[in-house]
Amino acid sequence: MPDPVRADNLGSFLRPDYLLEARAADLPADELRKVEDRAIEEVIAFQEELGLPVVTDGEYRRRFFFSTVEVLVEGIDPYGYVRHHRNEAGEEQELRTPTPVARLKRISTLADYEATFVRERTDRLVKVTLPSPSLLSVYWKAGVSKGYASREEYLDHLVELMNEDVRSLAEAGVDHVQIDAPHYAYIQKVMDVDDRNAKLRELVEIDNRVFAGVEGITKALHVCRGNDRSHFTGTEAYDGFAAAIFPYTAAQRLLLEYDDERSGGFSPLQHVRDDQDVVLGLVTTKRSDMESADELKQRIDEASQYVPLERLALSTQCGFGSNAEGNAITRDAQKAKMELVVQTAIDVWGHA
Repeated sequence: MPDPVRADNLGSFLRPDYLLEARAADLPADELRKVEDRAIEEVIAFQEELGLPVVTDGEYRRRFFFSTVEVLVEGIDPYGYVRHHRNEAGEEQELRTPTPVARLKRISTLADYEATFVRERTDRLVKVTLPSPSLLSVYWKAGVSKGYASREEYLDHLVELMNEDVRSLAEAGVDHVQIDAPHYAYIQKVMDVDDRNAKLRELVEIDNRVFAGVEGITKALHVCRGNDRSHFTGTEAYDGFAAAIFPYTAAQRLLLEYDDERSGGFSPLQHVRDDQDVVLGLVTTKRSDMESADELKQRIDEASQYVPLERLALSTQCGFGSNAEGNAITRDAQKAKMELVVQTAIDVWGHA
């Protein structure tokens, strides 16, 4: 068995300027694909040079982290649902997300669209991320989302399609499949909820079905508080909702946001199962200012009071480019922060 991954990778990186320019130029799909291919080969090399044991394609083919649904199926309006994130000053910015306008029809698989290209270009572990179906179901709109009688019917179809994608990823040799579910941390802000814990249990069970029948991969879950151009949505620590999520998810690996005071302390980790690993997202991607290795080591030690050190790992709190525009952080800081993650992991566990 290979050593556990101690320096993890959330998925997205800042896009190079030439890729952003190509996307803005609205190039034909085959020409844009060539530009994306170049950028992905460069970001794979970047991750290998850093010493990361698990690599991604940087999410460079995506508009947002959840944009896979836009290109894998027909029947989606990519900009049809409007919501908002905010920054520390309380300033809001609009975010347009995909909503169904017809019954979904598959046109590609996630393996064909993303994973195979990466798998053929690295001997490292490969990770692919995908949004949870319960997050995408939030963007269903009564009267607009044709082809489905209800949000629940749409959600069932999403789960079916996404389970097909996870199966295709496993067959393509992907090692880690990560479900991103930021809305778990602020469900009451995007959905009518009477009993939050009961609703979260329901959503977790629904999202677990994405992994149904799939073996041979590491199943991961990422829970943050929103990450869009250095803005966020959730403000609450894990204390109020960890018990409804951690014990019940099918994920073997929990990637958790712990980069600022909104994250709270580590006591919610008491709800983690004995067969789960926890990746501590201690390094922020929202700002360029740097954390220190000593600070990270102290916080890892604090977390080990709840989960043994051998079941902990380190990462950034989220990706650098959940939105293709990227967070308000420099490329030099992105590199320095990932170097810090890798070196701290080596110092603490002996390897990344």
